[in-house]
Amino acid sequence: MSNVKKVDASKYQKLAEILGGVANSTRIAILQILTEYPEVCTCDLESALSIPQPTVTAHLHKMYERGLLKKREEWRYTYYSINPEYRKMIDAILSK
Repeated sequence: MSNVKKVDASKYQKLAEILGGVANSTRIAILQILTEYPEVCTCDLESALSIPQPTVTAHLHKMYERGLLKKREEWRYTYYSINPEYRKMIDAILSK
């Protein structure tokens, strides 16, 4: 008989989805940049990371879909920032 209590793994589904959004070195680098600035344009991330715009956009979209990021569109530019709801978690991940 085990002394370990049972856990309902399904209640961690949202957390697994969120963490899946950062399970990539480029996405972690994007988050690091976003922790240093209130918001950053896609074009600035492209330049800072030296990767093509479609690649940056794909990574941003994955994190945005999971709720990690907020976005603001202004004319032809899209600006991203960290969703305040997840800021502490992201800071903790990046501090390791």
